[in-house]
Amino acid sequence: MKFISNYKISFLFFISGILCLIAYNTKGSKIDENGFLVESFGFIPMFWLFELLAFLALAFTFIKHRKNQQK
Repeated sequence: MKFISNYKISFLFFISGILCLIAYNTKGSKIDENGFLVESFGFIPMFWLFELLAFLALAFTFIKHRKNQQK
């Protein structure tokens, strides 16, 4: 549990990314009467953005905690 409390920002970004991926798969896609594909494409880049932010926050927090332990 201490891991989650230390890295809560990266954990929240990770969960947000997973929720975007779940929303994209749940919403699905369809072809309308004019033959156009209708899908929630915006969730895919949001997923990758949240996962990138989660990784960056994890790395930043890890480095910060590592420097504090050395002092």
